[in-house]
Amino acid sequence: MELLLYIIRFILHLLVAGGLWLLVRPLIERHLQQWGYKLDSRMNLRMSRFGQKVSTVRQTMWLYRHLDKLLYFAAKRYEPGISVLRFAARSGMLFLGVYLSSLLTLKELPGQLSFSNPFLEGMVLNDGAPVQHAWRLPLFLAVLAASIPYLRMRYTYAQRKVRGSYDLLDVIQIATKFTHLSADSILQRTSDLLPADNVLKTPLKLLGAAFANYSHERELNEEAERFAGAIGTTFAVEFVSDLLYCEKEGTRYLKSSLMALSRTMELQRETILTVKASSRDAISLGLYGNLIVLVSSVGTFMYMLKPDVYFKLQFETSIGLAFMMVIIAGLFISFMISTILARPKLDYH
Repeated sequence: MELLLYIIRFILHLLVAGGLWLLVRPLIERHLQQWGYKLDSRMNLRMSRFGQKVSTVRQTMWLYRHLDKLLYFAAKRYEPGISVLRFAARSGMLFLGVYLSSLLTLKELPGQLSFSNPFLEGMVLNDGAPVQHAWRLPLFLAVLAASIPYLRMRYTYAQRKVRGSYDLLDVIQIATKFTHLSADSILQRTSDLLPADNVLKTPLKLLGAAFANYSHERELNEEAERFAGAIGTTFAVEFVSDLLYCEKEGTRYLKSSLMALSRTMELQRETILTVKASSRDAISLGLYGNLIVLVSSVGTFMYMLKPDVYFKLQFETSIGLAFMMVIIAGLFISFMISTILARPKLDYH
């Protein structure tokens, strides 16, 4: 019963932290937009002035580039510069909220644990003693909670990346109808006609803006590589190459090239669907089998050791925390691999 009360207190602390975040969020969002616009405009300005030198400096900002690459496809309303700052602010506030909430809750717990034989008698709580090293478990919980948005973004990115390889077929079929226009007009018209659930709608609009407003060929090539790299298929590279050739030489051969690419993608999609139907059971077993084994194993250990001893060994020892992180990472990796195998990208291979 006492454990349930402490869990309720922890949840109430989280609610207070969430309420404070909702109060300050409008002010932070306003500043984030200003900083994001300045960051993106300065980076583009320096890129246009100094070219390759700034490209080398930009490589040092690996964390910003990594998050921006993921958010380019994972965010539903991607905004250059702003999306990265918004994601960092949310993750930071989540880390701070969980850390303070768990620390305040832990301070209210009995402070000293004494053991005689933990496998037989369990542990004894002595009231009134201060909690030693109270920051370790809150820090672990805060890091775990703050990593959830990133893991969710990685999962969304992987899902939308695969889906984008199939949505590219719709893009090519629509773009074939406007090959009499310029490249930027083709992309703009195609983006307007795409349904709202098409994951390429925003990236295609950004690509069209790059074709319409580029001041140097390097800028256009970088945005085109970014679009093709986000999808990550040979079909995307061919589509972007056709657009770049169209921008230089005109639209004379664009229609026939896009129609041939569309037919090839349709044939490859039929082949993938046939292979997927024959291996569906094995993929489902790999997707959920590890999770079932983990739940059954943890339940067995808790039944044998009693919950208080199990939680002590799992969360208050360095070996237990290390193994828990390894298990969580392994589950995430296996889940990602099984998800990818469940629906492979629409590509030549």
